[in-house]
Amino acid sequence: MPPKRSSTSSTRSTPTKRPRLSTRKTKTKVARSIWNSKDDWDTLVSESQLSTSSISTRPPRLRELPTLVKCCNESMARGFKRLWEVSPDGAELKGAWRFLPGHLKEGVREGVFRYWGGMLSVKIISEIFLVPPHLYLPGELLPSISSAEHVKSLIPSPEIRDQFTALTLKHASKASDLGISAIIYNLPCLESINLKGCTLAGEKMIKRILERCENVKKINMKGTKITEMGVKGLLDKYGERLEVFKVDDIPFENINDTFSSQPYPRITHLSLPGDFLNSPSKDYRHRIKIIGHTISGYPQPRHTPQESILQWSTFNVHFPRLTHLYLPGLLVPDDTQINVNPGLVKLDLGAGGPPVPIEVLIHLLENQVDSLKSLKLGHIKSKHKTLPSSAGEINPFAKLGEILSKCEKLEEFSMKVDVGGSGDPVCEAGMSRYSDLIYRDALGGSWRKSLKKLSLFVPQPIDPSNFFAYSPRSGSNDGEADDLTSPLEQLELPSADIIDTNIFAVTLEGSPRLRSLDLSGTTITDENMEIILKSCPLLSRIDLTSCRGINVRHRRNIFKVLQQES
Repeated sequence: MPPKRSSTSSTRSTPTKRPRLSTRKTKTKVARSIWNSKDDWDTLVSESQLSTSSISTRPPRLRELPTLVKCCNESMARGFKRLWEVSPDGAELKGAWRFLPGHLKEGVREGVFRYWGGMLSVKIISEIFLVPPHLYLPGELLPSISSAEHVKSLIPSPEIRDQFTALTLKHASKASDLGISAIIYNLPCLESINLKGCTLAGEKMIKRILERCENVKKINMKGTKITEMGVKGLLDKYGERLEVFKVDDIPFENINDTFSSQPYPRITHLSLPGDFLNSPSKDYRHRIKIIGHTISGYPQPRHTPQESILQWSTFNVHFPRLTHLYLPGLLVPDDTQINVNPGLVKLDLGAGGPPVPIEVLIHLLENQVDSLKSLKLGHIKSKHKTLPSSAGEINPFAKLGEILSKCEKLEEFSMKVDVGGSGDPVCEAGMSRYSDLIYRDALGGSWRKSLKKLSLFVPQPIDPSNFFAYSPRSGSNDGEADDLTSPLEQLELPSADIIDTNIFAVTLEGSPRLRSLDLSGTTITDENMEIILKSCPLLSRIDLTSCRGINVRHRRNIFKVLQQES
C-alpha cells in the first residue's frame, strides 16, 4: 500500500492573498475654517456666512486741532486698562484719581466708558466714576449696568450726594423699580432725571421723585413703566418749571384730568405718544403687538373730543415755547391743524408709523422755515392719487418740498418707511410716485449749505441727479466754491434702488466732508466705491452689507483695498 499522505499536505491549497495595509496615510480633505487656515480673520469672515454685517471702519479724521485738555482726556481714557492693572484692584489709579480736577474727570469718564465700557464692573464704576454733578450711567455703553439687577451700590457716598443735580441711568433693563427709587431717594437735589429704557422703573420710582425732589426741570421716562397717573403726578408738581418732558407708549384715557395743570410755559423739549389725542380704542396697542400692523394696516384715527382741554389747534397755547417736538406714531385725521408757535428746531415723527396727511405737515411747517434744523418723517399720504390736472393746482408733495426748500438752516433730514409698507393703498401709491418731490429741490439747492445728515428709505427709486448742486438760476454763484461743496457728513440709503450708481458716485465728489456712508443692499460696485473713496477722504465708516456688486472680500475691508491699489 502506498504510504498515506500527510493530512497537511493533502489539505494544502493555494493561500489567499490578503491585501496589505498601506502605511501611507490617506489625506482627508477638510473644509477651510478659522481653525486650520493661515488667512487673516477679516478674509475668513468675509468669505463665510459669518459676514452678515459688512461694515468697514477706520479711525475717524480729526475735525479740528484738539486742545490740550482733550488730548489729556483721550490719553488717559485709552490708557485706562494699563493704568488699572499696574496695582491690585487699581489702587494706584484710585489714589491719583482723587487729585484730578473735576472738569477733567467728566471727560475721562466718557472716554473710558466709550473704550472700556465692556470690562467695567458695577464695583469699578461705583468706586471711581460717580463724579458730581452728573451721575452718568449709560447702559448702552456699560453692559454691567444694562444687566445689573441690583443698583443700590451705585448710590454715592453721603459726603457728595447733595452735589448731584443730574441722573442719567439709561437702558438698565434689569434694574428693579425698588433699586432705582433707592438711588433717587438719596439724591434730593436732582434737577434732571433721565431713565430712558429702564423697563422696570414704575410706581415706586415716581413716588420717590415726588417725595424727595423739589427742583426737577427735566424728565425723560421713555421706555419705562410710567402710567397715566404717574404723568399726572409729575405734571401737577413740576409743570410750571418743567423744561423737558418725555414719555412714550402710554394709553391716555383721561386727558382732562392728566393735563389739568396746563399750560406749561417753560417746556421746550416735549415727547408724547403720537396718538394721545386721537387713539381709536383702548386696546388697539395690545392688538397691534399681537398681530402686527402690517397685516391689517394701522388703525384709523378718531377726532379729538370737543370737551378735551387739549386740542391740536391750540397746541401752541398749552406749550408756547416748544423747540423740540417728538410725536412718534402720529395718528391724526385728514382735516387736523397742528399749531405750534414759530421757533421749532426739531420735529420727529419717527420712522414708519401711521400715514400722516401731508396737508397736516404743510400747515405745521410753513411757519417754521426760519428755525427748523432737524426733520424726521415716516409714512405720508395725500388724497391726490395723480398729479392735479388743473394748471392752478399744486401737487401737495411738491408743496411740502417747496416749503422745505426754504429751510436754509436744516441740518438733518430723515424719511423712512416700514419694510412691510403702511397697509394704506393711497399712501403706498403716493410715496412710490412723489416722495422725491419732498426733498429734490432742497437737496440740490438751499440744503447744499446746511444739510449734514440725510437718511432715505423710501419705495421710490433714488435719482442720483438730485445730489447735484443747482446752476446759478437757483441763486448760487459759480465763483463761490461753497455753493458747490456740500457739508453733508452722514448719508444713509439702505436698500435704495439707485437708478445709476456711476452717476451717484460722481455726485458724491461734491460732498468731500462725508464721514459715514450706508449703502447696504444697493447695487453699488467696486469701481463706484473707488470714485467715492478718492473724493471723500474723511470717510471712516461704510456699510456695504449685501452689496452684490462689491467683491465679498472687499465689503469689510474697503479701506484696505483702496490703500493696496493706490
